[in-house]
Amino acid sequence: MSSATPGPSSGEPRARRLGAIRDAKDFWSGVMCMGFALAAIVLGRGYPLGSPASMGPGMFPMILGGCLGLLGLVCSLRAMRPRKPVAHIARIQPRPVLLVLASVVAYGVTLPKAGLVVASMLLVIISRLAAPGFRWLEVTVFGAILTLGCVLVFVVGLKMPVPIWPLFLGG
Repeated sequence: MSSATPGPSSGEPRARRLGAIRDAKDFWSGVMCMGFALAAIVLGRGYPLGSPASMGPGMFPMILGGCLGLLGLVCSLRAMRPRKPVAHIARIQPRPVLLVLASVVAYGVTLPKAGLVVASMLLVIISRLAAPGFRWLEVTVFGAILTLGCVLVFVVGLKMPVPIWPLFLGG
């Protein structure tokens, strides 16, 4: 290999490599958008498209999927701009992922019998354990505000038949 050819042995810094991920959050956000776009397009293929004058039920998922896919592509490509420093992608930590998933499962399991107040507070407490720096006052205040918002939107505003309190307290 000659010394004029750029590469790892030629002294060229790694930050100048083309195609290197320089912003991990933007890159993976773009990949996620492209995944949702692909799902929308594939799932929407079963419906008739219609015409621009008379749109069918498949037109919206196709257009939305196309726009979302383009947005994801632009976001991922911007994450590989040569002027940005190379980002180091961290390993996925299983504890936060499992705690957030556990909080959603706990919410779904406890909502019918324990009510919206208990289920929402449980969701906030368990999911907040996923991040370092757990503070009870902060979690309690945030949980109370979230619970109040849920009660106002879903029970009062939308009149959904969701128990607010545990069944043994009158639901």
